[in-house]
Amino acid sequence: MSVHDHIFVRNAPFSNLPPELLDALNQTYFLHLLVTEPHKVIPPGKSLLSMMTRAKLQVPENAQNQHKHAHIEHRVKEVAHMAFWNEALELLSSPIPSIQIPRIRKLYLDLHESLVTLFPPNHHVLTSLSLPFPPTSSPLLSTLSFLAELVSALRQRCAPVRDAEVDILLESLSNPPQIITPLDGVAHSSTSSTASLAQFVIEKFKIILKLAENMKSDLNAFVFGTMTEDQLQGILLTEVKARERDLVLRIWGGKDVVRGKWRTWISDIPSTNPGIPVEHIWIKKLFQALESDRPIFCTLPSATPSRSADGQPLDNSETDEHPTQQKMNELPPQLFFSAPLFLYVQNCIQAIVISAVLRSLTRLSAPIPSRNTNPTLAQGAPPSEDNDFMMRIWTLLKGEIDEEHGNSHNNSEADQDLGEHTKVSNLAEEVIHARRQFLQRSPTSPELSTAEEQRLRDAVGRTLSYTDPVFQLLRKRLMNALQTQILSLSSSHTPIKTIPIKMQTGHNLLEERAGKRPRLNSPHSALPSTNSYLSREINWTTEARISGFDNVVLQQAIMEVLRKIVDAVGWVEGVWGDIV
Repeated sequence: MSVHDHIFVRNAPFSNLPPELLDALNQTYFLHLLVTEPHKVIPPGKSLLSMMTRAKLQVPENAQNQHKHAHIEHRVKEVAHMAFWNEALELLSSPIPSIQIPRIRKLYLDLHESLVTLFPPNHHVLTSLSLPFPPTSSPLLSTLSFLAELVSALRQRCAPVRDAEVDILLESLSNPPQIITPLDGVAHSSTSSTASLAQFVIEKFKIILKLAENMKSDLNAFVFGTMTEDQLQGILLTEVKARERDLVLRIWGGKDVVRGKWRTWISDIPSTNPGIPVEHIWIKKLFQALESDRPIFCTLPSATPSRSADGQPLDNSETDEHPTQQKMNELPPQLFFSAPLFLYVQNCIQAIVISAVLRSLTRLSAPIPSRNTNPTLAQGAPPSEDNDFMMRIWTLLKGEIDEEHGNSHNNSEADQDLGEHTKVSNLAEEVIHARRQFLQRSPTSPELSTAEEQRLRDAVGRTLSYTDPVFQLLRKRLMNALQTQILSLSSSHTPIKTIPIKMQTGHNLLEERAGKRPRLNSPHSALPSTNSYLSREINWTTEARISGFDNVVLQQAIMEVLRKIVDAVGWVEGVWGDIV
């Protein structure tokens, strides 16, 4: 699985944005998933470190301006570097040591600055570079001798992949250009031979500086490699939050615009709700969106605002073909990168409710374990008919959701209801099979008649409609229970005690739930101070059991949905705490 499997352009309707900006959105979405849902982007057998090489953590500016700025900066550096080295070459080409030595001294200081992070503070190389240049009649030859010593020290500290490069450099240092020597054996450097040697020395300085930069890059990778997954996650979390926030603010036009859209979004929620702090009113609005029959989505602003005949800019809703329909369940910019997850949660909630309604048609009784049942013994017990039926139904519905979530190209395609995708016949067959099992348990019960079978098929068809009274009733119960739990977490400074980990059936979900996503462990400093959602234990009590959902399969599904909402709410408040 790669970043290309999670391109954000598939999850949101896009306006006429530059390709570079779309690439930035896709990259940010990949990083968002890497932090919030790592199981989706980290292939089996890979670690977070292996994926961080793809993480481009700088928010790109406008592409044209960025390219122009980078080109100008490159040209300025190129001219400055050329002037720097030309001046050094001119001074080192002088046959007079008193002119050469001051310039070599400056080059030594540049080397010291570049190498200071690669050696211990008292290393002899750093000491030599910081001391005054010793008096000598041949500064260039003395410099080459010291550079050979310096490169040998670098070889001891470089990564093995650099050994060949360092060996080539060492060999070249041992073969400098020949200096003309008179018959008397005394070295008298001519101007041409000095210039040739000076050019050679300058080239070695350049190579060593480049080698130092490469070694520092290797060292950074090594430091990352020595970190734990939690430490890497903490670093990545801070960077991704900043990137996501900056990108959204830049696309929508700043804090004032984003804050205004947020206030408009929650404007239909009374500012005074009993027991709900003002800063958490948005959670109530979020649950309204999750409960809606219309899919959740979040659109980007138009790159070029539409204008009326008199040239005045128009609001996007005025130019939409179906403005009322499209704006029905739109999320504000703060939830832009979380919108795909909320859409997934919305579909899961609908699937849970459909499963509960179908279960009511079978008349299968739920297992009622004793309060004294040993959880270990309960785990080894064979699944009941009720659990077996619910597992098959949930597998059908969940598989449909996962396929739709993975293959959807944008939110507009998600306008098709969950029931339109699910094969009604498969669900109906499961219900009829379960009803037959129920009748077979009693010898006096009649066999399932053709008329009763057709009635069940019709009932299954009605169940997949949002207008079904039973569907609406159970969905309201579920949403109220989930909202209560989320608001309880958001209003407390410590993990709440109202729901122990053990559920009504006695199973320990935190240990038993197969394939569950590990809870994201992030540094408290990276999260809201009073709402450390991602570090909380999410529990569900017997007192919080929801009527109509008292089945272990449904309870596990509800627990997973609750965790996803809690993590998403914590993420939003961690990124947008001052603008929500």
